[in-house]
Amino acid sequence: MVKISVKEAKDKISAIFMNVGVNEDEAAIVADMLVQADQRGVHSHGILSTARYVRLIREGKMIPNMNANVLKDNGVVAVWDGNHSSGQVLGYRAMEDAMAKARKNGIGVVCVKGANHFGALAYYSQMAQKEGMIGISLGTGDSTMAPWGGCEKVIGNNPVCAAAPARNEVSPVLDMAMTVVANGKVSNMKRQGIKVLPEGWGLDREGVPTTNMDDYYTIAPMAGYKGWGMAVMVDIIAGTLFGGGTGDRAKDFAEGPSLMMMALDIKAFNDEEKYYRDVDARISELKASKLAKNSKGILMPGEIESEKFEVSEKTGLVEVLPENLKMVNDLADEMNMERIAVVE
Repeated sequence: MVKISVKEAKDKISAIFMNVGVNEDEAAIVADMLVQADQRGVHSHGILSTARYVRLIREGKMIPNMNANVLKDNGVVAVWDGNHSSGQVLGYRAMEDAMAKARKNGIGVVCVKGANHFGALAYYSQMAQKEGMIGISLGTGDSTMAPWGGCEKVIGNNPVCAAAPARNEVSPVLDMAMTVVANGKVSNMKRQGIKVLPEGWGLDREGVPTTNMDDYYTIAPMAGYKGWGMAVMVDIIAGTLFGGGTGDRAKDFAEGPSLMMMALDIKAFNDEEKYYRDVDARISELKASKLAKNSKGILMPGEIESEKFEVSEKTGLVEVLPENLKMVNDLADEMNMERIAVVE
């Protein structure tokens, strides 16, 4: 790992996107999302995606500035057609609208079909969390996973994220794919030349578990049949329900992935102060429960990522994989722009 300046990374990645026609506001949003993923230690969704997004824009598969149509909106639920705009910008704007609806109605749901790669869902759910709401995000993806009992890639890893605010305890953030790990983690391992996968991660073309990277074909479902079942339900709820892309239809060159952003205003469900007292007490109670032998402590969902982010914000530095930084700096060289410097 190498460390780079958070501010420099955001500024220079934003400049790279502006170089291919993205307006300043949207370039800043995407750069912020990518760098924040690395700040949280989620390197499969961080600056790594810069080169992919530039390629998609150049190929005409990602529209550089948001061009969404509102297909339905009853004040609580909205459905947009993203028209292949940036998935990250669509998700950002959709969660903004979901929060606005929640402030008026207690709940807001914005669904987006025709999106694009949307990165780490935690960013969107935490938008609501930071505003004192519960944020829920779901998304479909192209075929990266085989069904439980099958061997053909027919469904996406279909991530889900829920983030709830706490006041005196860590605010839980659960962000997970329906595969054992995100596909980007295996891609990173391949770029690093790693030849052996952790046991339980990979399947070969016959659907047989393998640890050999050369035999690897697809990632196994999380928790076996349960992960497969969850992926099917996300396909329906965050895709089929409003006509969004699923499986191969969610590919960049087809309909594209789809998103569902949901915000819940705590005041519509409970006395706000009571909620915060109760959620802090519950988290404290869980963390104080008896530890397993050799355990170093009980962690809330997202606690490790939150700690990494706080350290990064305090120091102004972010750890990134050298090969991911090289991909960004190769783009900078091509565009005759300044490279992102390694600090340490």
